Amino acid sequence: MPQRITLEAVNERLKAARIGVRVDKRGDRLSLRATFPPKPGSGKQKPHQQHLSLGIYANPAGLQQAEAEAKVVGGLLAAGRFDWNRYLTVEEKAVSSSVSEWEPIKLKFEQNYFATKGDTAATRLTWKNDYESAFKLLSGDATPESLHTAASATQANTRTRKRTVEKLQACAQFAGIEIDLSPYKGEYGRSSLKAREIPSDELIVEVREILQNPAWQWLYGVMACYGLRDHEAFFCEVSPVSPHSCRILHGKTGERVAYPLHPQWAIEWELWQIQKPNCSGKTYRDYGQRVSHYFNRRNLSFCPYDLRHAYAIRGTTQYKIPIPTMAVWMGHSPVVHLQTYQRWIDAATHEKVFFEAINNLI
Repeated sequence: MPQRITLEAVNERLKAARIGVRVDKRGDRLSLRATFPPKPGSGKQKPHQQHLSLGIYANPAGLQQAEAEAKVVGGLLAAGRFDWNRYLTVEEKAVSSSVSEWEPIKLKFEQNYFATKGDTAATRLTWKNDYESAFKLLSGDATPESLHTAASATQANTRTRKRTVEKLQACAQFAGIEIDLSPYKGEYGRSSLKAREIPSDELIVEVREILQNPAWQWLYGVMACYGLRDHEAFFCEVSPVSPHSCRILHGKTGERVAYPLHPQWAIEWELWQIQKPNCSGKTYRDYGQRVSHYFNRRNLSFCPYDLRHAYAIRGTTQYKIPIPTMAVWMGHSPVVHLQTYQRWIDAATHEKVFFEAINNLI
């Protein structure tokens, strides 16, 4: 009795023979599906389910050919002798031969990143927005030259350039490549902050008074009083007991505690009476955008982050709180704090020296 030549019959015979390969119809063509070793240039490390295109039509003659090819491929896989180069097209071979040396490095870096940082919504967002975008700039050989090229591929003296260089430096260190990319960072952090006016305490109070929505007035207040990032205001709680500290439950840099500056703001505004705006979002960036949009709609003369900057400067220059302590309250490093607010710290120091000198003469 002649064998049936149908896709179902072919796969039944392959399964009965324990070939480990099946024939699939994709469009009007046939392909094989099995657990293959990684294709050259894929960046994958382990065998996984893949299709091998045969390029033959899904007709009776094609099915017979595909069945025979499945048996050959199954034998090669079983013996550990399967070689993709036998099946890749000329174009695919050209692509695989030109695959960047950075691909396996980037894959291992990604695996290490999530293994150490954890796989959360926040870490996935950071990976996508910072690391992934930076690593897309890497191509060719894994050399210092390609890192230099990638580091200079973004606009100078911008936040994007600064963050891109930081991620590329981390990748270089992971790959064991000795290189210093810091000169590419530019002057974004300090120069951009110097370029705009930080609101005075008086202006901060005045603006709060004109906000009629109680929920937004509360959010504005906690940002001003505790130096919160815009999204952190949605994930915090304020203690009703003196000193009315604010616990940030989660956010860009995780959990921390911040203290009110000025303390009377926390008391006068009763910030422990939480009234959060009715906003939703999937990411911290979504929440931050909600705040920015509100400031824009109200035509406020400064942006949300200026409240945070004002808090930092107030704490360091008016209250003389040590930089390491202020950095902890704000959820960043002392180095970042000093670099960002050096201008105001220097001005306060010079003023103090001046008045001490004058008083000594009196």
